[in-house]
Amino acid sequence: MRLKMGRRRSRTRRSSGMKALGNRFPSLVFAIRWSALAVGLGAVGLQQPRLQAQPLGTGPLQPNWIWWAGEPADSYNQTVIARKTFRLEAPQEAMLRITADSFYRLFINGRWVNDGPCRSWPEHYQYDVVDVLPYLVAGTNEVRVIARYYGVGDFHRIPQAAGLLVELEALQQDGSRVRVLTDASWEVALAPAWVPNTPKVSIQMEPCELYDARLEDRLQFRPARVRFAAGQGPWRDLQPRDVALMSRRPFPLKTFLGARLVRADWLSWCLPAARLVHPGLIEANNNVSMACGMATVLEVTQACTVRLDPGPFRVAVGGQRPTNNQISLKPGQHLVLALVRDPFGHEKEKTLGFGTPVPGRLLNPLQPEHENPWCFLRFSEFAVATNDLLWIHFRRQDPRLAKVLDGWARTTDPLLKSVNNLGSFRQQLAHRAELLPSEQMFVQDFHYPFLRRQVVGDAQGLVTHPAGLLHDTPEATVVHPSPAGDVELLYDLGEQTCGYYDFELVADAGVIVDIFGLEYIAPDGTLQHTSGNRNGLRYITKAGVNRFTSLKRRSGRYLFLTLRNHHSPVRLRHLQVVESTYPIHAQGSFNCSDARLDRIWEISTRTLKLCMEDTFTDCPLYEQTHWVGDARNEALFAFGVFGAYDLARRCIRLTAQSLDRYPIAGCQTPSCWDCLLPAWSFLWGISTWDYYWATGDTNRLREIFPAVIVNLQRAEAYVTERDLFSAPFWNFFDWANIDQSPKTVLHNSMFLVGAIDAALKEAQVLGQTNHLPWLKAYRDRLVRGINRLWDPVRQAYPDAIRDDGSISPSTCQHTSFLALLYDIIEPAHAAAAIRNLTNPPPAMVRPGSPFAMLYLYETYEKLGLADAIIQDIYAQYLPMLEAGATTVWESFPSGTTGGGRFPTRSHCHAWSSAPTRFLNRIILGVKETAPGGAAVQISPRLSGLSWARGSTLTVRGPVWVQWQRQADRLEVRYSVPAGVAAEFVRNDSHQGLTIMVNGTPLQ
Repeated sequence: MRLKMGRRRSRTRRSSGMKALGNRFPSLVFAIRWSALAVGLGAVGLQQPRLQAQPLGTGPLQPNWIWWAGEPADSYNQTVIARKTFRLEAPQEAMLRITADSFYRLFINGRWVNDGPCRSWPEHYQYDVVDVLPYLVAGTNEVRVIARYYGVGDFHRIPQAAGLLVELEALQQDGSRVRVLTDASWEVALAPAWVPNTPKVSIQMEPCELYDARLEDRLQFRPARVRFAAGQGPWRDLQPRDVALMSRRPFPLKTFLGARLVRADWLSWCLPAARLVHPGLIEANNNVSMACGMATVLEVTQACTVRLDPGPFRVAVGGQRPTNNQISLKPGQHLVLALVRDPFGHEKEKTLGFGTPVPGRLLNPLQPEHENPWCFLRFSEFAVATNDLLWIHFRRQDPRLAKVLDGWARTTDPLLKSVNNLGSFRQQLAHRAELLPSEQMFVQDFHYPFLRRQVVGDAQGLVTHPAGLLHDTPEATVVHPSPAGDVELLYDLGEQTCGYYDFELVADAGVIVDIFGLEYIAPDGTLQHTSGNRNGLRYITKAGVNRFTSLKRRSGRYLFLTLRNHHSPVRLRHLQVVESTYPIHAQGSFNCSDARLDRIWEISTRTLKLCMEDTFTDCPLYEQTHWVGDARNEALFAFGVFGAYDLARRCIRLTAQSLDRYPIAGCQTPSCWDCLLPAWSFLWGISTWDYYWATGDTNRLREIFPAVIVNLQRAEAYVTERDLFSAPFWNFFDWANIDQSPKTVLHNSMFLVGAIDAALKEAQVLGQTNHLPWLKAYRDRLVRGINRLWDPVRQAYPDAIRDDGSISPSTCQHTSFLALLYDIIEPAHAAAAIRNLTNPPPAMVRPGSPFAMLYLYETYEKLGLADAIIQDIYAQYLPMLEAGATTVWESFPSGTTGGGRFPTRSHCHAWSSAPTRFLNRIILGVKETAPGGAAVQISPRLSGLSWARGSTLTVRGPVWVQWQRQADRLEVRYSVPAGVAAEFVRNDSHQGLTIMVNGTPLQ
């Protein structure tokens, strides 16, 4: 529908490996409780009952968790619609509290109110609080909620059980109160139009969205099943949302780029391998074995050649392996055996394709006439599931994982040769074979035809008024069918966005409408399908008018709309994206005499906005994940332009709560991916000081400081006799060829020093000086260990100590700039480290991503090398502009995710938005010199420009600067918020100039 705008729980995280880690820190186990933050519309803290009337939307929650009364309640990708009607007499105020596992969309009287809930840990679950008075009427009202339970792990939440909880409280004109609570009086129906058996969008996200409008009228409402009372069930510590609700705004198409005829001559089957091997397991880990396979019989009546797309399978037909993905067959029956290639990984669903037309028919080996031509092959001895705390480089340290790694190929290699007919199948595999319904064994991978599409002709002549979709007018775009292929329309949104697909069309029943978004099309026309991301939806039309707004936020710049099963004209009346992000209030700005720098600032800031949701996220396309290290960068960038202090505070809190689960702070929170990235854990500690410096909020610092200390205490357990941090975790820092796979990687110890420095400053601010001796000794120990590894010959630190005890032959700029940034390096070696930054040896590894460049820029700024930052911004970001980028990239073409046909993997990655921060700090010259923006320094660098102006936001308000150079005269004007001390400071770019500051000559 289009909307009016207005069970088995995962035990792997408690596996023996996790228990062992927990046993190392028995005295440090703790839970962090948080006071509610009055952030966003109606987000107020819980209060105890009092004699006087309480404000609406406060007090203990009274509703129940409800769901559909049918079975099974907690099945994969289940969507329901819940409704309740009630009467009000002249409502004066109304607040609604709502949450769900895993998603809800709220309507009141047919108007779209909100989507949610915000991401949170099950142990600290949150609900949204919404002022709903504008949606209510005197008389009969209806609350209707679309609720969706994902039933699978992702990087945003940890699904527990299907559930919806709603409480509406209204104050009427006569002073009486009406309360509407979810209970058995609500009606709930399964919503079959949202087809459940789809693959996940990506490992990071939920199942794909497939909507069959022909099933809309099959809703069968019945009284709700009450599952739990509020405060019971698996969701604990229910608290109000502590961040602003998401915004919505229409984002129209900008340009019609053409119409083509396309074909995808493939038949495919997508096997949800992880869920079949481990039914009911909620996880998103690499170390969950998907050792399984499937088999069918291909019966052909004449000699033929069959095309195969094995993808993640190893395939044999009659005991023969295909050559160049083709195999020649004689008439008769041929057993097809497909076994998973890699039993581990993040590709949880695995697709196998046959070129069409298939020259014959497929028969199930167990029951030839069964509706499912494939049987499932289960290898129970390899069904191992654990977490990724032991990183993939160190898998063999776990004997269960080593058994799978060694045994899978040894078991299956002979089968691919020897199982060559039905007889050998019955002898060798019948005991493993299972007969499953197609809907259970396979999911509908409607992304596959888009991925394998071939352009077969031009379709411009089949489209009438293609520009009609660019405007909100009654004039329709009419698409006529062709027997030669499916009609595909391509539109450019003009820049990257993120939001809901929203459309209206008129069609016969059964037309398939596929809409997919991409970030990038190469100059030669090649489409970049990013990391297997199924970034689109499928909609199947009912007869007549179809209106639909997707439940899923998607990102991209280019929209591909493809009509399949299309036999009569389709009238497209409306297509747009409803952009949805954190509700920014841009108070920072930047302009200068070089329009290129303006544009770099604009696309950096646009990227930052698109990566702001209920947390900072890494990218809007294929992850939308709160990566903790990314969030540290993004919060720094956002402070000066958007503020968004509630967002930064929330990221800090969510990550502190991860210490309930992990030995050190998690790297993406909350998440079903149980892995640790130590650099991110330590950057989280550094981010707590960033937040205090930006806000001056001592109360929040006091709340978070115990978690800061615990994180450092637990990290100390991994400091070895070499006085270095060493652990079998994901020891990543940058998308560069750093030697970062061993347990002992130097940048981890350096970031740990930075986190200790943050804690030392925080302890001083809070007066908790009892921690200082330990922190200082801890720091000194790490610094000694790091500096022992300085190589006097190479004049650099090695990247790592390899696991065999040898010193890595690789060196990188990263260790030099971190050692300078965190005051680690011995003074005698500082000059050499600086040379490694400004004139590195040819073999030294350079940063591969703008993420790492932030730390280089911070180092340059500390060293007084601000001009080097501006030069590097030109060098690294101008190629993005020249490539037509509207957002900034995850990595440089020289990084390990760039190069080749596509310059980067993600084209919108806010960890790369450093120009948003540094152009203001350097060219406008605005720097805060006291916590909470109490004092600022104004010292603009001219950087070869003739003028610049803009503002930098502080927690007290914006600092505005404008300067202009004319010949040998520099005129500077600035203003600061009331109560802020400001100091103008000369710098070397002012030499020889007469300076006027706010109309007064500077002496």
